[in-house]
Amino acid sequence: MKLRFNQVAVLWFRQHWWFVPAILLALLLGWGLGNWHLLQTQAQQSLALQQQGLQLQQVDTARAEALRQRDFLSTELAVERNTNLLLQQDIKDHQQKLFDLKKELAVYQKIVAPVPESGTLVIDSFRLQQGSAVGRYQFSLLLIEQNKQKKQSRAQIEIKLKGKRKKKIVEVDVLKLAGFNTKAKRLLIKNFRAVEGDFVLPAGFTAEKLEIRLTSNSGQGESTVLLKKEVAWDGQSEILD
Repeated sequence: MKLRFNQVAVLWFRQHWWFVPAILLALLLGWGLGNWHLLQTQAQQSLALQQQGLQLQQVDTARAEALRQRDFLSTELAVERNTNLLLQQDIKDHQQKLFDLKKELAVYQKIVAPVPESGTLVIDSFRLQQGSAVGRYQFSLLLIEQNKQKKQSRAQIEIKLKGKRKKKIVEVDVLKLAGFNTKAKRLLIKNFRAVEGDFVLPAGFTAEKLEIRLTSNSGQGESTVLLKKEVAWDGQSEILD
């Protein structure tokens, strides 16, 4: 059987035969351009991924360095803080030792050379120092009974702060601020007695001087004796006889 072609189609093909290679060439170029564009896109994406990976690596390195610096600074601060605490504690320990030595010396002095006109009970020493918070203070008072034959002495203790509030002269009870009630201010003393406490200055109060008053039955024949000592207020004072 013989194939029969349309004469018009055959004629058109003979006249435009070059069109077929052009179409094939255009298809080939389109395919090539598509592949080239795809390769370019893949190359750009690969480059972008490499850059992102490099940036992530740089960020991780910077983060690790920052953490290392933080840990180093934290350790350094902790060491410095501990060193400061140890130094402060060492200073306090030396101050306490010095204070204790002064108290011991004062005890021996009073035993060897008592002052009979002021009674046998004496105010040996008073110490005032700043506390851990602003406006808070600690005090330590030592009373000594010089008459070793006496079983005990009775005394009434008062510690007053004199100063100003709103330009008016006022007096503040330190023992009351420290939580002492009336009964706690009455003392029974055998050989010696320490009175200690801490208090916070009232708001708006400006202290000028501190006064210690001791009323006892340590006079001759257990007569009443009044002792009084004053010290200028500076927030950190020490009195020794």
